[in-house]
Amino acid sequence: MADCPKCKQHLKLTDWKQNCPHCGANIVVYDLQERLMKEADKAEVQYYHFQKNIDRIKTAFVGSKLSIVRIFTSLIPIAALFLPLIKVTFSAPLVPFEGNLGVIEIYNMFEKLDLGVFANLLSDEATRVPAIFLVGAIAFLLLSVVFMLVHFVCIIFACFPKGKKRNYTLDIIFIALVILSMASFMLMPENTFADGTLSFGPFIYLALVILNFVIDILVFRENIEIKHAQCYVGGIPIEEYFEMVEKGVSPEELRAEMYRRLTAIQERQEAELRDKNEKKEAELNG
Repeated sequence: MADCPKCKQHLKLTDWKQNCPHCGANIVVYDLQERLMKEADKAEVQYYHFQKNIDRIKTAFVGSKLSIVRIFTSLIPIAALFLPLIKVTFSAPLVPFEGNLGVIEIYNMFEKLDLGVFANLLSDEATRVPAIFLVGAIAFLLLSVVFMLVHFVCIIFACFPKGKKRNYTLDIIFIALVILSMASFMLMPENTFADGTLSFGPFIYLALVILNFVIDILVFRENIEIKHAQCYVGGIPIEEYFEMVEKGVSPEELRAEMYRRLTAIQERQEAELRDKNEKKEAELNG
């Protein structure tokens, strides 16, 4: 249970009545306005921290023209996957195929393929090494797509602490995965089940990934200023409020200043409304 707001005595579960059994104060309404003001202060401080994060996210996405460009360059590499990636000939035990492969053809092929085939190729000493390179090429390609999506999501946190380091790390891993996928396929030893060469798709994919990294660097070099919306606590600008709290201003003095500021704000708003109404009346009479 809580304590009595007046005498601070602890209340038991049996103290369910409206009045405190120790001092007789009405627990519900005692100092109600002050308690509501304290709750309002907490809510305004929490809103300030929430608003700061919203401002960071907004700046990361639309803080500059390059920030907007980065949204598109972060996802556009996926378009290259629909281009011909490899010119290949597959034989049994893989699904027989000859021609150019893009992501759509690969997907259709995997629908017909028994994935246990790869386990058999990896377990056979004669086909193990080329199978490792082929599986590696596919795995690195899939991982690069995963990191592309992770990088896009992390744009949200680009203006948060360590945002630059996080984005650069993802960019480098992204590029490395694409290169490893291309290298794994090109270095695959001769075998009886797969033979082919890279088409132009992977090179465009790599170029777009590098472009994404370049745009990331340019955006961070802009040092975009994060514009925070002004927040208040009891009519006091929140920066001034924090400064007063740090200086040890008493709650009574702080509350008195809040009432003074809120009263001034109310009077100003009333004056503006009165002037507005007077202008409307003058226009109607004139």
